[in-house]
Formats: sequence, structure tokens, C-alpha cells
Amino acid sequence: MDEDLARRIVDLETLRETAGLAEASEDEPSLPRVTSSAGYSQETYLLMLLCDYVQQLTSTVIAVNLPKGKKPPKVRPLPRPVSAVDRERARREKQEVDATLAELGF
Repeated sequence: MDEDLARRIVDLETLRETAGLAEASEDEPSLPRVTSSAGYSQETYLLMLLCDYVQQLTSTVIAVNLPKGKKPPKVRPLPRPVSAVDRERARREKQEVDATLAELGF
């Protein structure tokens, strides 16, 4: 939950990547909100995943029974905990994308 510590951890990972000691990981393109993972266990993850699948199934049943041309409700997965490290990675990824787009004139 400590964003300063997260910044330092990502700095260390970046140094390791440039030295060839670790592989780069994929980051999310949007900047997530930091949320606590207190009480988040494998059972909680599986229950949330099950809820997401039930929502998707419900949306599919609605889509099958809708008239042509109408769209079913969009399914949004339940929010998962996000650490400060994940947020810092996403922030840096966004900065890199913005810098690249600026170089290309967008």
C-alpha cells in the first residue's frame, strides 16, 4: 500500500531488467486504484471468478433472446485488489506510451 516503497521496488526491477537479470512483465494500460489485499485469499479469488462467469452466462442468455440489432449488457468483472507496485508499473507504462505517441506526433 506504500507508494514510495512501490516506486523503489519498481526502480530495482528496472535496474535488474537493464542488467539482464529479469524479464519484463506485462502491465495494465490504465492506472489502477490502490486497494488493500487484506482478506483476499485463493478462495476469495475463486468466488469472484465464479461470480464473473455467472454474469457472463447471464449476459449470454440475454443476448440469445434479444431481437436482432440489440446488444446485451456489458459484463464488468468484480474489482480485484491492486498493489502500489502494480500502480507504479502502470504509471510508468502509461508514461512510456505517452512519450512514444508524442514522438510520433499524436
